[in-house]
Amino acid sequence: EVAVQLGIALSAEPVRNKRGRDGRRLSFTNNDDDCEGRDSPTASQSNGATSEYKSNLSDGLKLLYMGSTSISPESLNALLSGLGPSCPLQELRLQSNRMGPKGATRLVEFLETKSDNRQPVLPKLHRLDMSYNELGDQGTSKLTRAISKRAKVNMTEVSLSGNYMGSKGIENIMNKLLQHKLITLNLDNNSIGDQGCQLVAASLPSIGTLTRLNLAFNDIGCRGVATLMRSLVGCESITSLGLSGNVMRI
Repeated sequence: EVAVQLGIALSAEPVRNKRGRDGRRLSFTNNDDDCEGRDSPTASQSNGATSEYKSNLSDGLKLLYMGSTSISPESLNALLSGLGPSCPLQELRLQSNRMGPKGATRLVEFLETKSDNRQPVLPKLHRLDMSYNELGDQGTSKLTRAISKRAKVNMTEVSLSGNYMGSKGIENIMNKLLQHKLITLNLDNNSIGDQGCQLVAASLPSIGTLTRLNLAFNDIGCRGVATLMRSLVGCESITSLGLSGNVMRI
């Protein structure tokens, strides 16, 4: 119930002309003091107010950070339902909540629904962080499959660090995300090994927009890194590469 109320509060009543420290519009209840001492609006004023409200609604919540909140899969589902399918959310960060594959399933179920006009839900969602949620290969595969189905919504940043992924999970991720113009991909602190690294390397030429790739702490050895280095020769877009914590005995 609390998650539902939070979702509704964040999406339904945007504040006019009030912004957070980072310049993005906040999405909380209007200030009743603004209306004190004023006469009742005329019909034309009411229509204007309605139009202004709809305009403000489209400028509603842009970022939602709920890392380390111990949110359960059920509460996540309630929160997303409260936000509604048309919420203009651009960035959703749910890292370090240990939701497991069930949490991925709840998010996938929401992402795969359609709004009333048959458009994807959260139509402006471009950045997603589900790191450290113990998703495993199964959970990450479900999530990336759902992302791949959202062809009308381009995903620019995906973070799946620390989710107990092996090479099988990486193969599904790279196959499903090729159609998106990814800029940042964080896959550190998993167990993809040399085989997983080779799969990533084979996909890089097909993701010409990728600039930041993090594969740190992934049990990658010399064989995987050598394949990656050969692949990077033809990938001029990569400007940041994380390989810390991988033991490479040369």
